[in-house]
Amino acid sequence: MSDRKNYNSIVFLTTLSVYLGLVLVGSTPVLAQAALTRNFDIKNEIVVEDDLDKNPDDKEKIDFTGSLEKYFDDVESFFNNLQKLHKIEKFDLDYDNFEVNELGFVPCNVDGDPIRTSHSDSKIDNRWLEPAIVNAIWDFREWIFLSDCLKHEKYKNGISTSVDFKLIYDKSELKIEVSGFKSSPQRAEQLAAKFNQASKIYKVDEEKSIVKKIHETTSFNSENNQIFIVTRLPRASIDSLLADKDAR
Repeated sequence: MSDRKNYNSIVFLTTLSVYLGLVLVGSTPVLAQAALTRNFDIKNEIVVEDDLDKNPDDKEKIDFTGSLEKYFDDVESFFNNLQKLHKIEKFDLDYDNFEVNELGFVPCNVDGDPIRTSHSDSKIDNRWLEPAIVNAIWDFREWIFLSDCLKHEKYKNGISTSVDFKLIYDKSELKIEVSGFKSSPQRAEQLAAKFNQASKIYKVDEEKSIVKKIHETTSFNSENNQIFIVTRLPRASIDSLLADKDAR
């Protein structure tokens, strides 16, 4: 519970900084409030259990419907901020590009509020994009729940949960990738299968064209002991969505 309070405080401060940053470009930002206001419905909860290990402590309880809604909201929020910058000619689809890769760790089995650490590798040539990208990074840090407690080669202080977040625009597509590390390939495969199952029955608001397109272009896969959630919005879709928003 203390970890959640600490996280909410950090998100509030970061959201405030992003708000001020986007206000400077003359637009009203879409703030990352989903993490603070999301109410999960217990009836949507699905239990993922490793069939190879019936230890009752080795279970994950994930609200897949709520998690998918949170993911789509986060991607939509980032896209909306890009659209605002594009509208005031601070984001050029033919000129700008960026690549962000952040690997974050939260230590396991520690007393008090764990301190999050991260390794970042970013290339952002257009500084107008930084507030929107920072906002997205903080939104997707909550996906740490995808991972098991493991020892990672880049984390030197014991075991941790970790999430790898990539955000890439190369003029041809916008790619968003979130991945978590599991204790075995089987667990990663099972979790990806559950997300795929939930995605197939997920009800998309037909009036929200951006969410519909995000849903269509998002995949859930596993490789070795990692689960990957990947959205790839091609340039044609981005142009169409921006034109639709401008028309509105």
